[in-house]
Amino acid sequence: MRGLGESFGSPFLLYKTKTIVFSYINVKMITLLPTTSAQEFNIIPRDYDAFQDLDLTITEDGTGTTESFTDITVFENGDYICVSQAFTILREEHTYYVSITSDGVNWWRGKVRCPSQTDRKVKHTLNSTTREQYSSVPSSEDYTEINS
Repeated sequence: MRGLGESFGSPFLLYKTKTIVFSYINVKMITLLPTTSAQEFNIIPRDYDAFQDLDLTITEDGTGTTESFTDITVFENGDYICVSQAFTILREEHTYYVSITSDGVNWWRGKVRCPSQTDRKVKHTLNSTTREQYSSVPSSEDYTEINS
């Protein structure tokens, strides 16, 4: 029998609620801006009872640069827990590993990305100016030729 994470592939982030009856999966990666001001993000922790003595560690993928915070403040935001924190190591186009512990026990962990694009409503196209659509005469097969 395959596990929950195996059905989606390895690098997906899977978070599960604490009850089995009302459980769901969240496969969304957290996005933060490359600024030093405080930013908020929502998480689903492993334990909803431990809201004190929380420590946060953020580590940049690749370089291993780490920033740690003790006694961070979190608050409930509907079914989520909202974390508000200011980071100084965030850089554009990098990803980070975030770990929150409660008295040394893992409370939540996940990945954070830091894109350069802040407008999330921009539509992207692939090769919109460098391709031409051709139709082959002998058969009904179409192909795309990319001009470099």
